[in-house]
Amino acid sequence: MLMQMDGVISQAQETLGSLVFQRSTFRGVNSKLSNVSSRLPTVNSIISAINKKKSMDTIILSLVASVCTFLILIYWLTK
Repeated sequence: MLMQMDGVISQAQETLGSLVFQRSTFRGVNSKLSNVSSRLPTVNSIISAINKKKSMDTIILSLVASVCTFLILIYWLTK
């Protein structure tokens, strides 16, 4: 039992290390992308359009999830 817990803890530590590395990689990519967007106005407008679409997609997905949850709740209460 103790060996299994040690295995899970070591796996969690490896995962944490991997996530920290990914975060630093993405921060580096984000800073490089910001440099490019400041140099090229067209790239900046494309990036802002992508961000707007991403925000709209998030809102739509949230609304759909909320409606589905509400309908499931109504179904559950009427049974």
